[in-house]
Amino acid sequence: MSTLADYSDDMGGYCSTMLDDDGKEVILSQCMVDGTQGVAKTIKHMYEQATTIPTIGFRWSMMERGIQMEMKGIRLTAKAPPCSAIVKNEYGVRKGMSKAKTLLCWRMLMGLTGMMIAGEEE
Repeated sequence: MSTLADYSDDMGGYCSTMLDDDGKEVILSQCMVDGTQGVAKTIKHMYEQATTIPTIGFRWSMMERGIQMEMKGIRLTAKAPPCSAIVKNEYGVRKGMSKAKTLLCWRMLMGLTGMMIAGEEE
């Protein structure tokens, strides 16, 4: 099972790591187009979506499930772009990564957003 560790750098960016199924560490900032600043920008964007769009949680869970299905060779729809491409285009995840690594990055982004929301509720 994956574990999530969170810490912020001194420049307003975030870095998060997760272990993949093989036990290798995946660093979120290295999976983003703009590094730690890209993580911070994406987390702020996702936080804004979470606080303003009531059904965004459903969309995020469908994108996670869609990437899982893509890893098995199944697409949710033939007309729309794949879920992994949506995550890469809309949320700044670097292109050219495997679907498994994209899924890990997506889970880290959702986890950090959840931590930010939980911190605001306290």
